[in-house]
Amino acid sequence: MEKVAKEIVLTGGPCSGKTTAINYIAEKLRDKGFRVFVVQEFATMLILAGVGNLNKLEERDPERYLKVEEQMLLMHLETRKRFNAIARIFNNEKSVILYDRGAMDVKAYMPEGYFEVLLEKNKLKLPDVMDAYDGVVHLVTTAIGAEEFYTLKNNKARRENLEEARMADEKTRKAWFGHPHLRTSDNSSDFKFKLKRTLQIICRLLGIPVPLEIERKFLLKRKPDFRNTYLKASQKVFIEQMYLKSKEENEERRIRKRYQEKMGSAYYQTFKESVPSIKRSEREEMISALEFFQLQKLILPGTSPVVKNRFCFMYKNQYFELDQILSPKKMWLLEIELTEENDKLELPPFLKIEKEVTGDKKYSNYEISKNN
Repeated sequence: MEKVAKEIVLTGGPCSGKTTAINYIAEKLRDKGFRVFVVQEFATMLILAGVGNLNKLEERDPERYLKVEEQMLLMHLETRKRFNAIARIFNNEKSVILYDRGAMDVKAYMPEGYFEVLLEKNKLKLPDVMDAYDGVVHLVTTAIGAEEFYTLKNNKARRENLEEARMADEKTRKAWFGHPHLRTSDNSSDFKFKLKRTLQIICRLLGIPVPLEIERKFLLKRKPDFRNTYLKASQKVFIEQMYLKSKEENEERRIRKRYQEKMGSAYYQTFKESVPSIKRSEREEMISALEFFQLQKLILPGTSPVVKNRFCFMYKNQYFELDQILSPKKMWLLEIELTEENDKLELPPFLKIEKEVTGDKKYSNYEISKNN
């Protein structure tokens, strides 16, 4: 059934300001005419409801701990269904559902590989737990860069010390690596501006007033060394995309398949309209595997599918996408999407950059797809 509400996840480490941010954003979006639904964090609810300290339960009884985490995941997915059903009751209004954490957060608190087993057991795939959300915003814990503000006082369920909070933050970020619209809001400014930055990110995800992306792109000199710590921790995504015939003169239309090992495939159709500068307006929707197969018949003459591996990783609280283009041409490209044209950018020193190619049409996916 078609969604009528946008779904945005706010995630992050302990004491990152998620609860405050959700309340602030909900108020601002309501001011803009949205009906906003807020789904509270299930971990805190279960801890306070009688489950107790999950860290101690994990140490004392790992089997019961994993069963609790499984129920938490299923509760979240069932609640998502109910809130989407409620949003359909108000289908004549602009609606958004804000989640205090999402399904992939459960992965961050499980042993390596267990989450994938859990998905298979419950007949779940990638679109169910990750790609179905329209955006994910990771708020960095104050234990990283704002240690003086880290506290246990404002959440009775919080138990982590500074080091544990940092570890939880890192695990949470890695759990969401590979989501096509993952953004980060760090502690490089005071908390008031962190809230404003987070609101700005979400407005862009929602298309207020126009969904614009600001992208920087760099060509690498050679294949990276995947023994590097950051790249070893990256999330690999296989992507196949192709450009289609469009009825609009300035519109670029494409379809895309994204596949992650053990997580399955998700399919998208994207419409982009060219506007001045390095910004582009963009509209994207999820489609079914059948629609993807049928739309391939509309492939633009003179082009071929672009096939690539994408490696998603974090460096200095920046979310990078490293593309290994496999076909029809071969090259390595590094991309990052910024929320402001003047955002500070710190490139990973372990990647050998040949040159910046932002705005160079030669390195656009469309040009790469051409048969020449």
